[in-house]
Amino acid sequence: MKRFRNLPIRRKMLVMTLLICGTVLCVAIAALFVFQVLNFRSNFQRDAATLAAIIANNSTAAMAFKDETAATEMVSSLQARPTVLSASLALPDGFLFAHFGKAENARSLMQFPPVGEHRFSDGHLLLTQPVVLKNERVGTLYLRTDYQRTFLELLGFYGQVIAGVMVVSIGLAMFLSSRLGRTITGPVLQLAQTAKIVGEKKDYSVRAVVSSRGDELGGLAESFNEMLGRIESQDAALSLSQQKMEALIHSIDGVVWERTPDTFRFTFISRQSEKILGYTPQAWLNQPNFWEEKLHPQDAAKATETGHNMATRGEPYSFEYRMVAADGRTVWIRESGTVLVEKGCPVAMRGIFHDITQHKLDAEQLDKLNRQLIDTSRNAGMADVATGVLHNVGNVLNSVSVSATLVGERLRRSKVANLRRATAMLREQNGHLAEFLTSDPKGKLLPEYLGSVADQLAAEQTELVTEVDSMGEHIEHIKEIVAMQQNYAKVSGLYENLPPTELVEDALRLNLTAFERHRIELVREFADNLPKVSVDRHKFLQVFINLLRNAKHAMEEVTERPRRMVIRVALASPGRVKIVVSDNGIGIPPENLNKVFNHGFTTKKDGHGFGLHSGANAAKEMGGSLSARSDGPGKGAEFTLELPTTATDSKHRHPETQATA
Repeated sequence: MKRFRNLPIRRKMLVMTLLICGTVLCVAIAALFVFQVLNFRSNFQRDAATLAAIIANNSTAAMAFKDETAATEMVSSLQARPTVLSASLALPDGFLFAHFGKAENARSLMQFPPVGEHRFSDGHLLLTQPVVLKNERVGTLYLRTDYQRTFLELLGFYGQVIAGVMVVSIGLAMFLSSRLGRTITGPVLQLAQTAKIVGEKKDYSVRAVVSSRGDELGGLAESFNEMLGRIESQDAALSLSQQKMEALIHSIDGVVWERTPDTFRFTFISRQSEKILGYTPQAWLNQPNFWEEKLHPQDAAKATETGHNMATRGEPYSFEYRMVAADGRTVWIRESGTVLVEKGCPVAMRGIFHDITQHKLDAEQLDKLNRQLIDTSRNAGMADVATGVLHNVGNVLNSVSVSATLVGERLRRSKVANLRRATAMLREQNGHLAEFLTSDPKGKLLPEYLGSVADQLAAEQTELVTEVDSMGEHIEHIKEIVAMQQNYAKVSGLYENLPPTELVEDALRLNLTAFERHRIELVREFADNLPKVSVDRHKFLQVFINLLRNAKHAMEEVTERPRRMVIRVALASPGRVKIVVSDNGIGIPPENLNKVFNHGFTTKKDGHGFGLHSGANAAKEMGGSLSARSDGPGKGAEFTLELPTTATDSKHRHPETQATA
């Protein structure tokens, strides 16, 4: 098939003509041959049946009178027919009466069909013809003819005829095709020669010869000449456009390039390469590995691997790396490009190099300032936590101080001194103790006095033990607060999967004394079977304690109604748990509701505006959110902290180490 496609058009037309004529001729001959074969088979069977009927009819007398000589002469007359191999006459009882050719035996007679029918077997036609006289069968004729030899002779004859017809037909077709094909292939060859000249010399001023104007070939030549005229004019315009395009490419603030996807050899580079990196376009084009050699050593392997991966994927891409300029400078490059794919394989890569060195420097400076701001906000939040802890420790220490003062006062008013005087009186009466206790007025009162003192000392002991136990509880509370703060400080930056109610209870324990001192009613509304949340303990403590302190401050001016704080923990949505801090304090004006999370915004006299801002940032870092709601001044406020559950993939969370509790 490939050789046929590469043949000249004249030979192609000759081959196509011969194939068409040969195919049509073969179909016609095959149809005629099949018809003749079927007709021959039918005629052969019909002639044999006619012959058998004639012999059987002429043998009736011989068979009726059992004249063997006459019967033998009758079947022997068939030797004039070369197709007849044998003929046998048999009596009704099966006795073979007369025969011609090879005598049939009992086994061979079994091959013959029933009386009055025919059968083709082993290349022979077998007929069984009854010999009837006055509607009574007096014998049977068994006739065997050679069908196969006759058919082969016919095939040989047909083959000679077909071969002759094919030779004559093909010769005539070749002669007519060669003469008639010149009128078609001539103009086509002239047109092809003109196209070849145009393709080789890029001379669009050449025109094809128009041999005729009335047929399609003439119209094709005229259209080709018209196309050449348009191409000639468009080529001139394209040349001008190309000049403009080159000027535009070289004026772009970036290096426009084209390279091979496998070897990274550059086939085009704009002049901006000299301005940005200090290398001329000729240096890029002449050296095969120029780009790889100018990559920064720390980025070379990754940039090369990324380039090969992008070429394999065949999709638009963009990535960043560093290059070393001609003067030794490190230049940050953002490579953006596309891959030209043909038949599923990348054939070229085209794109642009942007100098993003200044962007990188600005981004580093911005990141540095942002880290400083985050550290400042975090330190402010940590200061809030520390202030809350110290405040609660101070409250407990006040209780410890009160208990210590009470113990001191009790000890100063103790009856131990009176007991010492009674003991001294008893020592003075040493040897006269019985007389002193029974006769002396003071001695008589001494036992009762000692009992009274003992009762008072027992009461004092009970009170002192109670106060000491209270002091011990307060001291344990202080230790618990400090230990909890230390525990949260230790796990800063570590994400854990923890029950949300446990985290809330930890924060509430740190502020419980403050709530009691300010007479705040604390209501817990915790849902059951809540999933664990993935949080940083320290960040959560920073956010939640700030919300509790804000709620406490918001209720300090409330005097006309009981102060009430409600803590709700429930499922906000699949994959998120919400923790709500609701108070009945002073509320938030509508104009301030959208500002409470802004950095530096505060309504407190001594506030710094870091708390809610840093809390919102911390919530976002943990993959959650912090929101506020209020119906207006005097109607309280509600802050909602939403956190992701352990099954949630927090895509916005900063990269942190995670652990499972």
